[in-house]
Amino acid sequence: LTTSIKKNPFDYPEIKEVMDLCLSCKACKTECPSSVDVAKLKAEFLQHYYDAHGVPLRSKLIAYITEINKLASIVPGIYNLLMGNRVLSSSMMKLIGFAPQRRMPLLAKRTMSKWMRKYISELKSDNLSKGKVYLFNDEFTNYNDTNIGINAVQLLTRLGYEVVIPKHIDSGRTYLSKGLLRKAQKIAVKNVNYLKSLITEDNPLIGIEPSAILTFRDEYPDLVGHEIKHAAIELGKNALMIDEFLKQEISAGNISQNQFSDQFKKIK
Repeated sequence: LTTSIKKNPFDYPEIKEVMDLCLSCKACKTECPSSVDVAKLKAEFLQHYYDAHGVPLRSKLIAYITEINKLASIVPGIYNLLMGNRVLSSSMMKLIGFAPQRRMPLLAKRTMSKWMRKYISELKSDNLSKGKVYLFNDEFTNYNDTNIGINAVQLLTRLGYEVVIPKHIDSGRTYLSKGLLRKAQKIAVKNVNYLKSLITEDNPLIGIEPSAILTFRDEYPDLVGHEIKHAAIELGKNALMIDEFLKQEISAGNISQNQFSDQFKKIK
């Protein structure tokens, strides 16, 4: 990078070989004394590299998996039948550049959004006295891990919180992981504008999938323009993982031990 004579100093396959080994787990940011965020450097590098060489099909499929899941969720049973077939799945994985032993994540029978609309319409709101919280219905919870989202909403409502899914789009995490920063930037701007007037310390944004909700803290302030950078920073302060929110509320005395039962249950 420092001795390049190319117009695009990022256009080196040697750097790409190194960056391909980065999992974007951000352990470097936590462990490094200087808090160097290699995952962020990787995303920046990939965008420049793609500008010179184009985006590979495999990267596009990963980045746009939310759009694929959105279409497939129209007929989740058929999609799951096809993706659950070992022979067909292995052949497809090999074709698109994945290890054939891997499996595509299957879809939930219904999206989190659909379940939530039905649940709210049937919910008796007599005991929702602890205020309103907003749930970030990320792209993984909405299409794949819906049961985790359902459990989270049921827990929060049983504890006395009014749970609302505000208007937003996906987090952009898949685009960030594959270096499509311009697409991720558009998503970040939209989400900040959608949520900046809703989310406060008293009405936080709660996330279930850590990599999605932490995007509000780690990437959005750097992605959005100067005009809404301050709004993105403030939004990030009140974007909490669900365990952070529960710990905060327990410490504040809003959640007590007597709200839980020690009755023996077998969880399948």
